[in-house]
Amino acid sequence: MTLPLHQQFEKQKFAAAIESASDLDEIKGVAAMLLNLYYQQLSATIAIAEGKLG
Repeated sequence: MTLPLHQQFEKQKFAAAIESASDLDEIKGVAAMLLNLYYQQLSATIAIAEGKLG
């Protein structure tokens, strides 16, 4: 699956943040942010599928 260009840039930004992290707290912060974003996306997808959004 090919991501839209803006999502490719976001993905690269997060990958660079993870790669450049110099300590465990930074990595934990990025991981927590990504986890939050994942569940926000999941919630929105479910709402759309159930016809609650859109």
